[in-house]
Amino acid sequence: MLHNKLIEILDGQIAGSKAIGCKCIACDNAIALRAVVELHKPEHSIRGYRCNLDDELYPCLTVQAIEKELA
Repeated sequence: MLHNKLIEILDGQIAGSKAIGCKCIACDNAIALRAVVELHKPEHSIRGYRCNLDDELYPCLTVQAIEKELA
């Protein structure tokens, strides 16, 4: 999944939660996950796109785990 698409999904969850005034743990988790995804933003390198935080090929294991749970 593209980085921007993952951010879009999380932003949709956050916006929907704020619209109904939700203050549950799941809403806070979406905000936290979005911050983690931003930290693991892909950067172009000679070897392709790499995670800027841990220098793995993008998507790194962290982003893969988040994608799996959101699917």
